[in-house]
Amino acid sequence: MSCCSSKDFSFLRLKLGRYFDQEWVDSPLYKRDGTFSKEHMKYFVDATIKNYEEAGKPLSKEKKRQSRKTFLFMYNIMTLNGIMAKNRERFINHGVRIAGLPGMKTVFRFVLKRWFKALDVDGNGVISWQEWYFMVLKPFLKPRGVEDEDEAKACLRHCGCRYGIEDEEEAKACFNIVDANKNGVTLSFDEVANATIEYFTETEVTKCAYLFGRFRHLPKEFESKMKKINQEYFDDDHEMNGSKE
Repeated sequence: MSCCSSKDFSFLRLKLGRYFDQEWVDSPLYKRDGTFSKEHMKYFVDATIKNYEEAGKPLSKEKKRQSRKTFLFMYNIMTLNGIMAKNRERFINHGVRIAGLPGMKTVFRFVLKRWFKALDVDGNGVISWQEWYFMVLKPFLKPRGVEDEDEAKACLRHCGCRYGIEDEEEAKACFNIVDANKNGVTLSFDEVANATIEYFTETEVTKCAYLFGRFRHLPKEFESKMKKINQEYFDDDHEMNGSKE
């Protein structure tokens, strides 16, 4: 029996499920069969590229190529070339299994170096607020696949979050969570790697659970543990358990 068999993985499972839901639901492809496919990841990458174009800072042809290649590489690593993304439960179970393997955090850091380089658009060795926002957070800012309020509510019931991130203010709070040295301007590789690894491997409740946005419907057993984090990083206008109408 595994030495980790007595661990409670319920919060890690919650985070992995939330990540799957955001990637799957938050795209025009979400009405398909519940599979987190390469098409979803390609759509996500194209959305990040479009963010730069809309801001009047289009990426070079080489940077677009690198971004697409890197995000698909990440997808293949996370899902074993899609095998473990056939459905939500399979994705979660796979994530839990690899999170506890010896040496996996070292492997994650190696893989994340490639991701970090893709995010670092200007190549200065750090990730600016704009780079993190455009490449990681803004694609979750609005319901790309949702066309009306009924569908929006259906997505909310399904994934437990209101499109991941409601506004730029909340996105900045998510950036601040990763910003361990609190300079408020840039993220180092260590900051990005540590926060990302914590999200995908940590079984305890930590602030990095909000790496990709806040939970809107958090199970009761986790509410009190997240209260301090909410008070530190988010204002009173944001609610944990349901959005204000």
